[in-house]
Amino acid sequence: MEHWNTEQCYIVISNHQSSLDILGMFEMWPRMKRCTVVAKRPLMFTGAFGFGAWLSGLVFIDRLRTEKARQLMKDATARVIKEKTKLWIFPEGARYNKGSIQSFKKGAFYLAIDAQIPIMPVVFSQYYFLDSETKTFEPGKVVITTLPPISTSGMTYNDVETLSEMARQQMIDVFHESSKDLVMQKKIAI
Repeated sequence: MEHWNTEQCYIVISNHQSSLDILGMFEMWPRMKRCTVVAKRPLMFTGAFGFGAWLSGLVFIDRLRTEKARQLMKDATARVIKEKTKLWIFPEGARYNKGSIQSFKKGAFYLAIDAQIPIMPVVFSQYYFLDSETKTFEPGKVVITTLPPISTSGMTYNDVETLSEMARQQMIDVFHESSKDLVMQKKIAI
């Protein structure tokens, strides 16, 4: 996890392919030190996982209640700054395992600019071993790459679109490169 400063607060953004992303997050967790995650509210009601996540301080947002979701995100960002922790957001907004990265929703970028804290992009390579339609998978590898932090110092809301597209393009480039390397090792076509 190069580029990672455990004492720095970040808005962490990553691509979101499957519920398996949580396994990659667990791999990173000990090195991140303190981090909380933004998740959709229905996950809070998924039995023991939801209860444990709630106890751990995950931020559950109801995307249908926009104003309340915005306030929860602002509160979470204030906590990130106060406690020098990280806030992990999946800016695609939904899982997508079709060999690329979807357009980003802008919430993470507004928060980072508002708080003037860096964005830390994290890229999970393609889950070539996972068939999302049949919900089956084979043994495989995932490469997790942390990109250099993107400073938001001095940026305004006018920079949100540019910041979002720059981060997304950097992540797409790394996604395709790391996925290509895995495919070459496995000798499959994606």
